[in-house]
Amino acid sequence: MALAEVARLILATKDKTHEVLGLLGGGVMSLFGFGSLAKRFARELIERIPLPFDAKATAAARGVQITGVLLCVLNGDDLRRCQCFIELALEHAKTSVKKILTTAMEDWTQLGSFPAKA
Repeated sequence: MALAEVARLILATKDKTHEVLGLLGGGVMSLFGFGSLAKRFARELIERIPLPFDAKATAAARGVQITGVLLCVLNGDDLRRCQCFIELALEHAKTSVKKILTTAMEDWTQLGSFPAKA
């Protein structure tokens, strides 16, 4: 459980950094007299720009989660109750679903490349 919290904290800190930088960017736009639409655009844009440490933070969080899963396995714990496994599986599922939806929007005929598991 503690490892899952550490991983969550790493990812939340990364997200919060993007949010704070977006707010600062919007504030700078206000100082220069830009309207609310320009401020909102700048904020949204800045929040989505990848930062140099993003990949490292994500890798660290995933490493902590994998360590947690390994400890659950070594302890003989039920993986359905292992918080690290649950969060890792949910993130993987979200990524897979996004890929399927993106493929569907681009070309429905390519959906066959995502075979159903029996």
